Amino acid sequence: MNNRIVKTLILLFSLLLLGSFSLAEGIADTWICLSCGREARGDVCEVCGEYRGAWICTGCGARNLSAACRQCGKTREESLSEQASDPRPFAAYPAVRFLASSGDPASLLRLGRYYEKGIIAEQNTDQAVSCFRSAGEAGSADAWIYLGRLYDAGVLVSRDYAEAMDCYQKAADLGSAEACWYLGSFYEEGTGVEQNYGMAIDYYHMAAERGDADAWMSLAYCYLQGNGVEEDRSKALEYYEKAAQAGSAAACDYLGYLYMSGSMVPQSTEKGLEWYKKAADLGYARSMYALGYTCQCGQGVEINLEEALRWYERAALAGYRSAFTVWQNFK
Repeated sequence: MNNRIVKTLILLFSLLLLGSFSLAEGIADTWICLSCGREARGDVCEVCGEYRGAWICTGCGARNLSAACRQCGKTREESLSEQASDPRPFAAYPAVRFLASSGDPASLLRLGRYYEKGIIAEQNTDQAVSCFRSAGEAGSADAWIYLGRLYDAGVLVSRDYAEAMDCYQKAADLGSAEACWYLGSFYEEGTGVEQNYGMAIDYYHMAAERGDADAWMSLAYCYLQGNGVEEDRSKALEYYEKAAQAGSAAACDYLGYLYMSGSMVPQSTEKGLEWYKKAADLGYARSMYALGYTCQCGQGVEINLEEALRWYERAALAGYRSAFTVWQNFK
């Protein structure tokens, strides 16, 4: 082989090698446009024409390229964080996608919801699940709970109780009270595992100690029914009150019923109405309906049809269908 052929082959090899490096660099050198949220290459977004790194300050509306706003001084990180939390998907999307690309767990979770619902981004089940899992691995207990619910319900993924429990356990390990409640409910109901009231109560206690009102409700029910513990109505009542104090509207409503009916406790219309009002203030529609009924019938209060109508209307707007029927007939 003469020198001329050798030099030609070396030149061709060098060009091929340089081309492969350029191609690899071009693939890797991508960025998220902070104007439209699309993936871009080069210095200008091909979708919207914005420059690489340009962002709009959420504080004053100024357009910037540097790390801090030239007008008000707000940092790009602060602005992007505010933008990503905007409840309007179109406004939040560019920042959500940018922050998700850097591993921010809250943004990964929200981006996953976009892919799940097909909001702005094209609906993509695999991408949604991948985002949820990445958010969980980045430390988001909420992401593990959300993914657990999907496996629990068989939504987006095949129903898999073992996988759901694994997700809930990971969330519980991150300190989630809600996840502990889910694990307790699995053991109480025997969902995907052998029914075990002892394990259920342990998880409910763990959730309750972390501030979960539903866990106090579940513990109360276990004591009321004698599930895994000796039946103890006084303990059940104590736990219903703890649930109410922790903010459970359902517990407040149930206590209202107990006092109004005299079940488990001495009958007290005054206390019953007090608990119903607490539940109503927390948005519980059934208690609103009950208060309307008491005003209509004069149960513990003077008959007041106008007040009754107002409570029925509130209950109807809160989703209690019977209240809507009564309100229509009443007015």
